[in-house]
Amino acid sequence: MADRRSKTRLVGLSSIQYCTVRSHGGFPTTASSLNTIGYVVPDSAHIIIDPPGVTDLMIEEEDTPDIQILGNRKVSLEFGLRDMGTRTLLLAFGGVISGSVTWKAPVTSNVITEWAFEIHSKTINGKYLKFQIPRASVSVGGDLKFARSDSGTLNFSAQVLIPESSTQISPCVITQT
Repeated sequence: MADRRSKTRLVGLSSIQYCTVRSHGGFPTTASSLNTIGYVVPDSAHIIIDPPGVTDLMIEEEDTPDIQILGNRKVSLEFGLRDMGTRTLLLAFGGVISGSVTWKAPVTSNVITEWAFEIHSKTINGKYLKFQIPRASVSVGGDLKFARSDSGTLNFSAQVLIPESSTQISPCVITQT
């Protein structure tokens, strides 16, 4: 048997970057097209890869499944931000900025927002992981509390989607660097 162990670990977050989804479905090839999101709440960022759903097909003669059919797996990204600046509120919720210091909520219905993401872990043992998600549906909520020992947060949730392309493009790529 082969030894499959490595020194690669996923510990901590170095950066989260985003951009608009590319029309050809691929991930941006230049770093200049990515925007950095900052002031991430500690330990709030994670990518969740759910196990695939299972459908059990039963028969009358047995108490256990005759056949199992595996479905698709759901992949999602979640993180929280402490940044309450007008540009971040606009990014999160839409609306408009009046002057440079006043954010106004949208007066029309919300539109589904899609972004591409690149996430870098912190370097551990000389290695880090780079996650690229070319298409995700993003929704944002807020917990804007007025507490003495904590701050308000914007909570981002992104459901990873299959890129729209004439060629097959992976919805999530993890590179060990």
